[in-house]
Formats: sequence, structure tokens, C-alpha cells
Amino acid sequence: MTSKKLLPIVLVTAALVCGTSAFADTKDAAPAKSTGTHQNHHCKLADGSMDMGKTRKACLAEKGTWAKDAPSAGAAPATAPAASAAAKK
Repeated sequence: MTSKKLLPIVLVTAALVCGTSAFADTKDAAPAKSTGTHQNHHCKLADGSMDMGKTRKACLAEKGTWAKDAPSAGAAPATAPAASAAAKK
């Protein structure tokens, strides 16, 4: 290649690299994949053990139970508003 043909190729390549890297830093770029919400169901196997890694489909295929986790200690019990309403009457 001659230098006359090489210069436009280098300039176009540099423009493409700079343009795409500048776009990647904007708010229009694809967002990062999040970890999602916390899983609140887990697989309880027939022997009573819990398998946290199984999906619902895999759990049920192995005759397990797709059980909802107990509410966390910081969460208010579901009956608390009803109890307080009854106390006000």
C-alpha cells in the first residue's frame, strides 16, 4: 500500500474507534446487567434439605416443593395492621 491509500484508512479507523468509545460512555449505551431482585422461593427436597440453586422447574421435576421463604426479621408481620385497627375500635 502506498502512503496515500494508507492515510485515509487510518483516519477512518481512528474515527470509528473514537466514535464508538465515546458512545459507550453515554446514557444511551446499554445499561449494565443488574443482579435482579432477591429470590424469595427455594427448593425444599423430599428429604427436607433445601437446594438454593435449583429452578422451580428442576425442583418440581425432582419431587421437591417450591417453598416461599419466611419473612425477614425486619419485615412487619402481615397481621399487624389488622390487630392495630381492632385495638382502636
